[in-house]
Amino acid sequence: MLLSRIKNLLCLITFLTLAGSCRKVISLDLHNAAKRLVVEGNITNQAGGCKVLLSQTADFDADNTFPPVSGASVIISDNTGNTTTLTETSPGTYTASLVGVTGVTYRLKVVANGNTITSESVMPAQVDLEKLYITEDQIFGNTWKLANIEFDDPSDPGHYYQFVQWINGVKVTQIYTANNELTAGRHQIVKLYLDPNTKDHYKIKTGDFVYVEMQCLDKGAYTYWFSAQQSATGENQNAVPANPVSNLQGNALGYFSAHTSQIRTVQVP
Repeated sequence: MLLSRIKNLLCLITFLTLAGSCRKVISLDLHNAAKRLVVEGNITNQAGGCKVLLSQTADFDADNTFPPVSGASVIISDNTGNTTTLTETSPGTYTASLVGVTGVTYRLKVVANGNTITSESVMPAQVDLEKLYITEDQIFGNTWKLANIEFDDPSDPGHYYQFVQWINGVKVTQIYTANNELTAGRHQIVKLYLDPNTKDHYKIKTGDFVYVEMQCLDKGAYTYWFSAQQSATGENQNAVPANPVSNLQGNALGYFSAHTSQIRTVQVP
């Protein structure tokens, strides 16, 4: 999803550049653009949640298959003195049996293709996901089944969330984020709307299994996903989308996130 979005944004930027010039032809050498490392790093409070994906951007006219980066050194350390070296379990996928702990600061270091990438993320306190259920809602005159979640926002501000939805095991590509800057101390009901242009076979139907993961993020990871959400939805419709605001240091795209993870499942009535 991250890599496809990067390529789509490049397409739009190129189109706008060409469309805005009517007096001369601009030749863009898109085939020889410098390749960049893409890092998708996660550590959660659940077993199996420590994983770092490394890949490389492709030529402009290539398909959406981005080559994995093998042979890298990937290390996660923390502020309590622990250091873990991740193992490459498949091309470009690095994992460890490391379970994150709330309040601990995690530091990522990746050395790949001569580049060193670092990042830092603090695993926040977990806010409990209380309920997941389905409602029917009218959208543009049509009836949609939509997932709803409920939880209590803590009374102190500074809590950040991402919600990830799957339908029958297929991940929904839409990004859902929230924070409690204006809702601290309140009971929250969040409806996970689907894109009105969603094809019928991706819509929620009776008998489907829907599950939603609630992630509690630190501010750096939230900023990345929030900016990705804004670009994807084209908010304000007057700005050229840009790459999401990364919390990585070094010449790379992507993010590193230490977050809590809770999942609830429901079968659609």
